[in-house]
Amino acid sequence: MKKSFWFICLLFLMGLSTFLSNCSYTAPFRRVESISQDARVILTLSAVEHQKGQRKPFFDDTKRVLADLPNHAGLVGYSYRFQLLGNKAWTMTAWKDEASRDQFSQSPVHLSAVRNSHTTAQNMRFISVKVPASSLPISWDEAIRLLDTAPAYE
Repeated sequence: MKKSFWFICLLFLMGLSTFLSNCSYTAPFRRVESISQDARVILTLSAVEHQKGQRKPFFDDTKRVLADLPNHAGLVGYSYRFQLLGNKAWTMTAWKDEASRDQFSQSPVHLSAVRNSHTTAQNMRFISVKVPASSLPISWDEAIRLLDTAPAYE
């Protein structure tokens, strides 16, 4: 009886761990700048997995980038998502044009995070697509489907 009880507890804990590792926090899409619903925007998506033991430095960089993001001209809106117990994170940003997106990507805060990602991240994927502003925000299921088509960067 005791062995079967502990075996059932172990199975329960393994199942709970698997369930929790797939749970995510998703920030609502935050609109920053108004744009005509007829306009087309540049939607940039990222998926990053932080390396084991690198969760804190990875999220510290992510917090700095997210705090700086609304300071950039041309940002239409953004959202992010991360696993509560896992090691994956995703971002979604929408830009008026490629020049605005590129200017942000060259900002000191973003460049610092990119440099640090060489020691904190793995399995990175990025994709940019043009979408109608009226489609914002796209669903995270759609965003992840698009990211799955992008090549992985190491």
